[in-house]
Amino acid sequence: MTMYAKVMDLIDVAQGRRNFLRGSMAVAGGLAMVSSVGLGRAFAQELTDLDILQFAMTLEHLEARMYKDMLAANILTGKELQYFTLFGEHEAAHVEALMGTIRSLGTEPVAAQESYSFPAFDSREAILNFAKVAEDIGVGAYQGAAAAIDNKDILAAAGSIVQVEARHAAIVNLLLGLKPVPDAVTASQTVDEVLGKVGPILGQ
Repeated sequence: MTMYAKVMDLIDVAQGRRNFLRGSMAVAGGLAMVSSVGLGRAFAQELTDLDILQFAMTLEHLEARMYKDMLAANILTGKELQYFTLFGEHEAAHVEALMGTIRSLGTEPVAAQESYSFPAFDSREAILNFAKVAEDIGVGAYQGAAAAIDNKDILAAAGSIVQVEARHAAIVNLLLGLKPVPDAVTASQTVDEVLGKVGPILGQ
């Protein structure tokens, strides 16, 4: 596939996603974003910018806890420990920024879960491989959500976060001995695709 075809394909996916999310798939019940258990139901309805912020909040809580648990395993050393410590600080900062934004809109942000169904972080390989999966999901989720965001300030904020997530992903790739940026373009992920991957971690 040529570069032009790849870009056009991504544009088509983004447009299709916006039509789907803004379309006529509303279901009974109100906004179900107050808990991660309600994510699937909420995203079957029409999304607002606040819904998207709450979705991002859920993912950032997950990533912040993930790095905390990875570091608590006391397995990583050297530059890997330095990088993952920094990544954890970044995710904690993302959580704080999103919480402040959501509260400024008059809504209480979704809370972190008591626990997450992470795999055992019992080896360097297990930690790095799961971090790769999580960061790739984060990049795809933010990129996919961008097409549905109306407020330009929120869009700019999401863009600033996805750049950091992408840099995390590139560094994790390097630590795994992979190409830091394997492709010229990255694929967006639909809400259903993201939930399909993180749902088991959230206990859904």
